[in-house]
Amino acid sequence: MKRLLYFLFALIGFGTTSCEETIDDVVAEYGCPNINFSLKARVVDEAGNPISGIEVQTRDHDFYRDNISDAEGNIDCNASMWPYDKFEIVFTDIDGEANGGEFETLELDITEQVKQIEDGSGSWYEGGFKAELGDVEMTLKTKNEE
Repeated sequence: MKRLLYFLFALIGFGTTSCEETIDDVVAEYGCPNINFSLKARVVDEAGNPISGIEVQTRDHDFYRDNISDAEGNIDCNASMWPYDKFEIVFTDIDGEANGGEFETLELDITEQVKQIEDGSGSWYEGGFKAELGDVEMTLKTKNEE
C-alpha cells in the first residue's frame, strides 16, 4: 500500500511539473531564475593599506563562502543568485579591532561596474556577470560612533 501511494504521488508530481506544457507561449519549468556572479576587489584603509577580515555581501546575502578579505585585502567571491536590476553590496568589518581598527560599514551600488560575461540559456539561467572594483576604501570609525 505504501509503495502504491509513493507511485501515485510521484506520478502526480511529474504530471504537474511537465516542461512541455505551454500557456500563452510560456514554457512551464521547475526552478527559479538565476545568474552566476563574480566579484573581485581589494579592501584598503584611507592610507591605502590592505584590510583583512572585511566581509562582503550583496544586500540579500547571496555570497556563502570566500567572501572575507584576506591578509592582502583581496576579495574574490562567486555566487549563483537571483538576477537583479540593481547590484548593491555591503562591506562589513566583522573582526572589530583585530584588523587595525574598527571600520565603518560601507554600502555601494555597483550596478554600473557589473558586466555580462556569458549569455544566458534562454531559460532560467540568465548568464554570467562580474564586477572588478579595484581598491575599495573603508573609513575607521570615530570614537563618537562607537
